Amino acid sequence: METGPGDGARALLRILRDLPGEVGVEEPLAPHTTFRIGGKAFALYRPTTSDALGEAVVRARAHGFPWLILGGGSKLLVPDRGFPGLVLSTAALRSWHEEEGILRVGAGVSLARVARRGAWKLAGIPGTVGGAVAMNAGTRYGAIADQLEWVQALLPTGRLHTFSLDECGFSYRDSVFRRLRLPVVAVGVRLQPVQDLSPLLAERARTQPQLPSAGCVFRNPSAGRSAGWMIDQCGLKGMRIGDAVVSERHANFICNLGRARAAEVLELVDEVQDRVARRFGVWLRLELEVVGE
Repeated sequence: METGPGDGARALLRILRDLPGEVGVEEPLAPHTTFRIGGKAFALYRPTTSDALGEAVVRARAHGFPWLILGGGSKLLVPDRGFPGLVLSTAALRSWHEEEGILRVGAGVSLARVARRGAWKLAGIPGTVGGAVAMNAGTRYGAIADQLEWVQALLPTGRLHTFSLDECGFSYRDSVFRRLRLPVVAVGVRLQPVQDLSPLLAERARTQPQLPSAGCVFRNPSAGRSAGWMIDQCGLKGMRIGDAVVSERHANFICNLGRARAAEVLELVDEVQDRVARRFGVWLRLELEVVGE
């Protein structure tokens, strides 16, 4: 017997009913992440304007619902039980305007598109601009913060604020937007001359797994060897729990072989951290964002 949406989903439908955009009720989140893992959310809302995004956050807070911003889902692990609240997708925030070497783009624009236009350091990184700014995504060539002029984000009041670079608090895989959960709406990117990205993309394809994953799971320690090197030295490549496996190609990736559960990924994370700590005396910190933690 089929049942309708639960109380939480119905309540969210009521508080979002007059806002522009689409609302999916009891939406499975696995298809919205690169890990392809995770249960359902009470509701997934795709606002078409930054004002609607801010108002949805304010209303969710006022009614006691947890909320989560979702970009490309490339650094996200959603629990198997799902998310008992509102997920806000930035997919429709795709403004694009270029003037005098500065590209103003919405949070939902793909990094691949920005890289092709003149941010070559970001070539091959999955996901969208908003999430990349929040975690200061980058490669060995540099991070997104290197090319930013400003960032627009929503304050807890729902008001839009333009942050200078000094206000952004960028550091390795971190920012004030990640620490304080301030939704990024748009950014100004300082463009560089367009380059042939083929060698960079070929390098990433050669060195990184092609199975579903969330990219690098752990942050590199501030000094010494990389997280991937230490995991490799512990002989953990190929270690598997259920359908979650440490990649044979790059040890800092955990991949989904098809039906991995979030619990299996987290169990593997704990084992890797424990083995590396025992051998190297280093506790690997997560780069992966685990929903609910």
